[in-house]
Amino acid sequence: MTNIDISIANSLEKLGLTQNEAKIFLYLAEKPNSNGYEISKNTGISRSLVYGSLEKMTSTGILELTQTNSSSYKLKPIEEIKDIVERGINKAFNVLTEKLSEIKPDTADELFITIQDRDNQKAKMRYLIKTANDAIFISAGMRELDWIKEELNNVHESVKVHIFSLAKIDGMQGRFNIYSKEMDDSFIQSMKSLKNKWRILIIKDASEMILCGGDDIKNGVGIYTKNPMTVTFAREHFIHDVKIYNIERKYTIEDNTENLFS
Repeated sequence: MTNIDISIANSLEKLGLTQNEAKIFLYLAEKPNSNGYEISKNTGISRSLVYGSLEKMTSTGILELTQTNSSSYKLKPIEEIKDIVERGINKAFNVLTEKLSEIKPDTADELFITIQDRDNQKAKMRYLIKTANDAIFISAGMRELDWIKEELNNVHESVKVHIFSLAKIDGMQGRFNIYSKEMDDSFIQSMKSLKNKWRILIIKDASEMILCGGDDIKNGVGIYTKNPMTVTFAREHFIHDVKIYNIERKYTIEDNTENLFS
């Protein structure tokens, strides 16, 4: 399989197709109007599996029969497939939303969830920002802010966004409340207590939060929670950082207290 074939197959599997169905899809993309015998012969998939897959893919709206006597198949246009899939997903989620609301879980939403995978960490960050209704508190460097830049730019204007950072923040002034110590990256990397470390805290609507970080940008862990005490503590810590920042800025104070604990 070529890189393009692998990319298409991976995308199809994410949409719920099996490996065999993805192979059939790819074959019909290149050889439309093929019958089950031809597909089986050229893909190496047994006839019984091919015919079963063709029946399923036809019933779900991915394939259609062509007007021949040999029961040949072709893919529907990709936009039509997209519409069918989206309508199916939306219908399924509507049912899930309705039925899950009738289920009362035994445990409260105060668990601490560990998120190891970086993509999953970013997905949770973006979701919190996209679903905020009141206020967002963020403490991070410019590198971490780049991960959520698109979501921040699309935040509704009624949502207050507060961003605290040791690093110099570019391109976000004006719309958001920025509290930046404007340290250059080279200076931050020269500090033993900060070198190569990364961290990002996001608090949504004073009700839930995610904290991610590590000693190396390639590694790290995330903690997500709705625990009221933890969220309140994190929010108060953020406000404390901003208050110290404002005092230092107003009175031109330089303080190296953190060196006592490094």
